[in-house]
Amino acid sequence: MSAKQSARILALTVAVSLPAAAAAQGSGAPAPDSTWLTWNATTRTATFKLIAGIPGRAKSPFNFNGYTDGELTLTVPESSTVVVNFVNEDGTPHSAQVIADKLPIPNMALDQPGIPRAYTRSVSEGIAQFGTDAMRFKAVPSGNYLIFCGVPGHGLSGMWIRFAVSSTARAPSLSETIPR
Repeated sequence: MSAKQSARILALTVAVSLPAAAAAQGSGAPAPDSTWLTWNATTRTATFKLIAGIPGRAKSPFNFNGYTDGELTLTVPESSTVVVNFVNEDGTPHSAQVIADKLPIPNMALDQPGIPRAYTRSVSEGIAQFGTDAMRFKAVPSGNYLIFCGVPGHGLSGMWIRFAVSSTARAPSLSETIPR
């Protein structure tokens, strides 16, 4: 076999291997942690731990629970109560706001969230490292939303995950999603 033929075989092997490796890697983050989401069926309350800037878990410090650019979806039943316990593990201030799922991603917090009361305090300025807050709201109406960091530039940098309010879901769920 000539050197030229060997180089062609190597190039083909790499070309076939790279897409498979990339697909297997997905978001680069480990699978969603089952402790992030709990469900009380009696009170129909979904409690979600939203962690801003998990170090070493994502491709960017601008992440929620290690996911960026909509790579994670939180789905809750319509009319359930949602409690989002927010904690910032990053040295940069972050916040969270539920907004409509539409492009373009806004540069900063919106005047009105997509669902009433679905935002953290200091939504434009952010909450300092190790700071916490809780959002508590009723999941209505059904539809697709984003949980997005309202600090200027953070959402545009990929700091958002998907949030779905489902009329057919009987319990909440977390799932990895394909970025758009």
